[in-house]
Amino acid sequence: MKLMVLDGNSIVNRAFYGIRLLTTKDGTPTNGVYGFLTILLKLLNDEAPDALCVTFDLPAPTFRHEQYDAYKAQRKGMPEELAVQMPILKDVLDAMNIPRYELAGWEADDLIGTIAQKCEEAGWECVIVTGDKDSLQLVTDTTHVKHVKSRLGQTETKEYTPETFSEEYGFDPPKMVDLKALMGDSSDNIPGVAGVGEKTALELVRRFGTVKEIYDGLDGLDIRDSVKNKLSCGREAAFMSHTLATICRDVPLDFDPEANTRREADNDILYALFRRLEFTKLTERFNLKPPEAELPVAESYTGECRSRNIITAADISEMLLALKTAPWVAVRCDDGMETVVFLVDDAQTAFILRRDTTEDYGGALAQVFGPDIKKAGHDIKDLQRRLLDMGIASDGWIFDTALAAYLLSPTDSSYNLRRLSEAYGGFSLQAGEDEDGQLSLLDRDQELARLLSEAAAILILKEKLEPKLTELGMDKLFSGIELPLCRVLAEMEHTGFCIDKKAL
Repeated sequence: MKLMVLDGNSIVNRAFYGIRLLTTKDGTPTNGVYGFLTILLKLLNDEAPDALCVTFDLPAPTFRHEQYDAYKAQRKGMPEELAVQMPILKDVLDAMNIPRYELAGWEADDLIGTIAQKCEEAGWECVIVTGDKDSLQLVTDTTHVKHVKSRLGQTETKEYTPETFSEEYGFDPPKMVDLKALMGDSSDNIPGVAGVGEKTALELVRRFGTVKEIYDGLDGLDIRDSVKNKLSCGREAAFMSHTLATICRDVPLDFDPEANTRREADNDILYALFRRLEFTKLTERFNLKPPEAELPVAESYTGECRSRNIITAADISEMLLALKTAPWVAVRCDDGMETVVFLVDDAQTAFILRRDTTEDYGGALAQVFGPDIKKAGHDIKDLQRRLLDMGIASDGWIFDTALAAYLLSPTDSSYNLRRLSEAYGGFSLQAGEDEDGQLSLLDRDQELARLLSEAAAILILKEKLEPKLTELGMDKLFSGIELPLCRVLAEMEHTGFCIDKKAL
């Protein structure tokens, strides 16, 4: 059995500084939490632990502060942008049913050391995940350390076993304490021996062993007199530093590896948290679904609206009159442009055009997609390009849900209708979409139901997204630049450009 324990403060700190600042629309910083969860997902995939927990430091002084007043005294306080994320991270871990441990008077490293000890006593393997190297002293045959580095959004880990540690340092893992006692640690304000740097300390530990062994035989050591003098003067500092650097493995912590066995996350709570944090991509990666109470709003429209199949020229005339008098309509079509649905903005009437049943299908589309009918769609640049391929230049577009969502949150990984419905509308489009949000190969009735449902989603999303654009002062950018640009881009894609094959 394997337990993985994360040094919470260390990992979230690496995540915070490793990726650019991310915030929600209301300004809440989220990059530390986002980076932490990204690292966690990778670790779970790589290690597949049977049990999982996270340790945290508390702001209260520890026994080390009582022993040495200057311990960590030089450290600046946690940046406010990170501090506000700590309670959020803990809420997320609670929703994921991941146990977390913190104990007044002790550091997270001491909790980790105790957890590793209890795992060994129970016959469990323990994997320690940290961004610091303090925990390397805990490496044994059954306790390994994964050291995390995060830079520019990329996370790297290096695993330390007794063998890999010895290859890098030239001595056994427990002597990591002795190395730190001699060279000190500026990050923790551990003094070490004045004048002894990392290179000298490494040589001393490799040749002569522990701090105690070095000082027991100091007079007879084959080293430079200057080094011997520094060691002699720094004896007290060396032993104090050794005490400060030693991780405790007997903290009074009630811990049982079995009690930390992995459990399913609370879908509804975690979904709500991720939605508030605007973690669209992570919602997908964690396979979270909207709570049952939120499903499905858009689906209900398909059974309540009056749908009319447009077949004859008279049908087309009646449809055009109805659409021209409507404030605006939602448009949705299948990938092959075989079926096109127009849903009036009151969601009470839908008009259905089909290539195989509608008279003069192309002519009907040319009229509906003219400037006299105001239309909203999803990814209208692609639809305009497909219409151009049919010889139809469309106009009258007043809204694009995909484009609006992009302007509101340009770093999201996807803008398909299903994700936008969940993120902004509070409902879910059900089975019938694949992972990319494209229509599946359904039978005719199912496909029509899906198109009607998606048209209804566009109706709802327009009402949700349009005020947000106005609130953020993006309405003029949207209507004056971005929306007209869709047609330009569609024409460019339709027309293409010439290349010189000989030059290539």
